[in-house]
Amino acid sequence: MNLNSVIIISFSPDEVTSLHEIASAIGYADAPMAVGPITEAIKVLNTQTQSPDFLIIDIGNRGRDILPELDEVALHCEPNVIVIVIGSVNDIVFYRELKHRGILEYFPRPADPKDIRAAMVQATLSQQRLQGASAHGTVISCMSAASGDGASTLAINLSYCMAKEHNMSTVLVDMDYQFGLIAKSLDLTAPFGIRELFENPERGLDDTLVEKMLVKYDDKFKVISAPNELRMLPQIGPELIYNLINILRARFKFVIIDVPNLWTPWTAAAMKYSDHSLLVAQLWLRSLTHTTRQLSAWHTAGIDRNKVSLVINRSGAKFKEAVSAEDFERICRHPIEAHMNNDIKTVINAETQGKTIFETNQGALLQQQVKQIAMSMAQRFQGDKKSEPAPEAGFKKGLKGLFDKKGA
Repeated sequence: MNLNSVIIISFSPDEVTSLHEIASAIGYADAPMAVGPITEAIKVLNTQTQSPDFLIIDIGNRGRDILPELDEVALHCEPNVIVIVIGSVNDIVFYRELKHRGILEYFPRPADPKDIRAAMVQATLSQQRLQGASAHGTVISCMSAASGDGASTLAINLSYCMAKEHNMSTVLVDMDYQFGLIAKSLDLTAPFGIRELFENPERGLDDTLVEKMLVKYDDKFKVISAPNELRMLPQIGPELIYNLINILRARFKFVIIDVPNLWTPWTAAAMKYSDHSLLVAQLWLRSLTHTTRQLSAWHTAGIDRNKVSLVINRSGAKFKEAVSAEDFERICRHPIEAHMNNDIKTVINAETQGKTIFETNQGALLQQQVKQIAMSMAQRFQGDKKSEPAPEAGFKKGLKGLFDKKGA
């Protein structure tokens, strides 16, 4: 779906200025606009090479008498076009008439651009669910149970593995606005990134801005970075996350999101609208406590536990407060699906070189474990049926067999 395919129709020339302001605020400043009688609207519609995804129609102060003209406009569009109407009449009967005709929403003037954008995003999400996930990219979110548990390490190497091993276009989004270091870890210079969206939400989000935010690491692997400098965290609305996810999943096979260790409406939105979430923890008490709390909060927010995989990082490390894998599962009431080997030297060496672990000559077991996680996601969501690699010593088939729990 072309998320930029929007046409604006105004039956009231007096409202053109406010419509231009709304179009700019929701990220469609260059959208075609028809102003005047219905013939002008039909002319603009007929000059398009394809039917738009959205129609935003301003009917001025007209009421039920506009309905036949709206019906005529509909004849020049595909049935799945999403229509939003703005007007001055505030009448419940008129509103019901519009809804009966399949209008998505009617906004009495003055219309708030944020409300319009939110309605468009929600409508797009609903259409994507109806069409099925196979035609769209898969969104995987990674979050650490406790700060420093290793979600960023997994996100970086999982993204690279998706791009190189499975030949799938992949974007890695560093949403850790204040402390994200993914660009630095990959030795990337990124003048633009997530701050372009987070600091200027009023401008909206479109393909042009997304292209500006992307930085290339590999032909199949792109990154959206966090700011280089420490900045105060701006107010971030969930609709920004919804819109970003929609645009990215339309462009990439896999969207990997490194979600910061925060619990806010916008981080909840990132998790909720992901197809799957990887919660990265360690076998120690602090991490166990936060894992239990997060799983409970996610459940309350409507995140299905079946869409969450628990990954234990630094498996094999011996901590003073370590707990067993069995106790970890029992207390947090969630199975451990994968382990990542305690190979800090390989991770530090890769970060020092500005590379992924797969581009070093170290950490064969750690590489294999990340490959297995990538394979599980690729097969589950994109139908990638490529053969599994031959098992190595100490490596068992399946996520649960990546390690010997008794040795963890």
